[in-house]
Amino acid sequence: EKIMYIGAFNLARGCMLPPSGETSHNYYVFSREPLWGWGHGHQVLHESLSMLAYVYLDAESAQGSQRVYMEQQREDGLIAYRHGPRGRGEYPHYSTLYGDTMATTSAPFYSWINYEIYQVSGDRLFLEDAYYSGKRYLEWLIINRDADGDGLLEWGPYGIIENVRDWYNAVFQVSAERYLDVDKEDISDELECLDLNLMAINEINYLSKMAKELGFKPDESYWKKLSVKMTGMVNEKMRSPSDGFYYHINRVDDSWFFMDRDLRRQEIIGFLPMWAGACDEDQAAVLVKTLTDTTKFWRKFGVPTLSADDPWFSPYVDYCCKWNGPVWLLWDYMVFRGLIDYGYEGLAIELADKMLLAAGTQLSKNHNYWESFSPDNEVLNCPTNYIWDAIIARLLIDKYRLRR
Repeated sequence: EKIMYIGAFNLARGCMLPPSGETSHNYYVFSREPLWGWGHGHQVLHESLSMLAYVYLDAESAQGSQRVYMEQQREDGLIAYRHGPRGRGEYPHYSTLYGDTMATTSAPFYSWINYEIYQVSGDRLFLEDAYYSGKRYLEWLIINRDADGDGLLEWGPYGIIENVRDWYNAVFQVSAERYLDVDKEDISDELECLDLNLMAINEINYLSKMAKELGFKPDESYWKKLSVKMTGMVNEKMRSPSDGFYYHINRVDDSWFFMDRDLRRQEIIGFLPMWAGACDEDQAAVLVKTLTDTTKFWRKFGVPTLSADDPWFSPYVDYCCKWNGPVWLLWDYMVFRGLIDYGYEGLAIELADKMLLAAGTQLSKNHNYWESFSPDNEVLNCPTNYIWDAIIARLLIDKYRLRR
C-alpha cells in the first residue's frame, strides 16, 4: 500500500506542467503517454478529481490548477469542457432544443473539489474566490441545462463528451455497438439526467458549506433551500417505487421510457444519492442491498459501471472509455464516500480494498495505472497512467482515517 500511495502521488506530479500560453497557473495533462493525443488536451473537471489526492502532496499547486478554471471562466459563468494554455475549449455544438449553438461543459465537480482543497490548505482567499466562481458556474448550469424549466437538468447537445460517460453507455447510447453518428447515438440531452442532477445537488451542498465558512448566511440559507427542493424532485421522480433504485427519466413526460426503451438500467450512478446526501437512511439501506449483491455490483475488483445482470454488461476492458461494466476508480470513490456518510464504514473499507486490489494487481503485473479496470479479470487494454488514478492516494488516506 505504501508503494501504491507514493506511486499515485508520483503519477499526479508527473502530469503537472508549469504555466504557459493563456494560463498563469500550473496545469495538468491527463497522461504523459506520448502517443495519446486526447490525453494532452489540458484540464477537464472530472480529471480534476485527482486534486482531491494531489492537494495532500502540494496544496499550492492544487489550488493553482483550480485557478486555471477561475481565470478562464467565461463572463456568463461557463466553465468549458477544457481549460489550459490554449484557453477555453468550448466544443460548440448545435442544440435542437434551443435552436442555437451551445458551448460544452463537463461534469460539475467544481465546488466539491475546491472545498476539499480548502480543507487541506486553509487558504481563505482561495475559498472566497472559489465560492464566487462556483456560484457563477452553478447559475450558468441552471440557466443553460434546463430546457423545459422544470428544475431538473439535462446534459448539453454534445452530451457524448459532456456527460463524461461516453462509450457503451446502456442508457445514453442508442445502439449497442454505436453504429450511428454522435447526434443520433447520444440521447442524454433528451432526458432528465440522474447523474447531472445529483452532481448539481452536491455542488449546491458544497456552496452552502463554503457560504457558512465565509459567514455568508443569506447565501447559505438559499443553497440549503435549493438543495432540499432538488432532492425532493429527484426522489419523487427518479426513484423507482418497485426496486428503490434511481434512474434517468424522459424529459418530456417524466416517464421511465424513451420511445420504446426502458430507461431503468441499473448503473453505478444509481448509488450517487448517497454521495450527494440526497436520500434518507431507509432509501440508502435499499441501495446498499443492491450494491452488495454479488450478481450485480459487488465484484472482485470493485463496483462496475453497469450491473452484471444487465444484457449489455461486459467485464472486458478491450477499449478506452467503456461504461458497460469496467470499474472507474473515481466513480467507485464516490460510492466509497457515500457509504462513509451513511454509516457503512465497514463496507466502505471493503470497497476500498477491492479498488486497491484492482490497482495493485496491475502494478504488480505491468507497472501501470489504467484508465479503467475490469471488475472480474486482470486483462486490460485501455489508456495507461491516467492522472485520475491518483485518487488511490486519497483512498488510502480516508481508509486509514476510518481505522483509527
